[in-house]
Amino acid sequence: MSSADVSVLLLTKNGLPDVRRVFERVRAQSTDRDVEIVVVDSGSTDGTTSVAETYADVFVEIPPEDFHHGRTRNLAAEQASGDVLVYLTQDAVPADDEWLARLTAPLADPDVGITYGRQVAKDGAKPMEQFFYSYFYPEEERTLDHTATRDERRFYLEHIYISDVCAAMERGVWKSVRFEDDVAMSEDKDFALRALRAGHGIVYEPSAVVRHSHDYSLRSLFVRRFKDGAAFARIASTGDDTFLSDGIDYLLAELRFLVDEGYAAWLPYALLYDAIYYVAFQFGKAVGRLS
Repeated sequence: MSSADVSVLLLTKNGLPDVRRVFERVRAQSTDRDVEIVVVDSGSTDGTTSVAETYADVFVEIPPEDFHHGRTRNLAAEQASGDVLVYLTQDAVPADDEWLARLTAPLADPDVGITYGRQVAKDGAKPMEQFFYSYFYPEEERTLDHTATRDERRFYLEHIYISDVCAAMERGVWKSVRFEDDVAMSEDKDFALRALRAGHGIVYEPSAVVRHSHDYSLRSLFVRRFKDGAAFARIASTGDDTFLSDGIDYLLAELRFLVDEGYAAWLPYALLYDAIYYVAFQFGKAVGRLS
């Protein structure tokens, strides 16, 4: 295998049509660095594999039942040759040709081991999703060190932007930390906590933008947030998680956003949406703690 400077790692399954655009945008990046694309596909049936084979330098197929958020990300890294590993999901489309350069630039600082980019909701996303991303993915850069891990629960809830939807790290950081095989969800938060404790700094780089959001039904929202709550209980075992005032602040800010942006008709649905979000997360936490 020839060596690359940067390896962009994508886990795919039935990713059309977004994944084609992701590949195109990665190949169009303005950079002097040698970039390879590594794809691990877990049973696509919609033509994703044909597209991936066209763009990927390394293409691996695994059975659907073998997919695991952490273990499969380790597999992708094992197939890569780059000194820098960039994780990007199949539905996160880089916003411009400078995305990769901006995302990886902070890694030039020897004290920085991981960077995370900014996520912006896709065009046509539900107003609640638009607000979610604008609220939790700020326009200001943030830097974290080991002191941020003293309260695991607050760390988890205050740093939503720590997401391997769009992340870059030094290969050495991945080798020393690796994703855990027994973390079913939120493997990125678990990885970040352990990396910070090992002395690897984190930078949130808002100029590295991807367009990414979900169109959850109320049912799929409940399932997703239930899993989030269970993962939270598994990963964030210390600290205070009674953030009622934070939740109220978020809700009030969201309601103002809906009114100010002309989405007042969405207010009843938004209240139901947020209620399901809260209840599902609480149920998930309870189940996770029992587990």
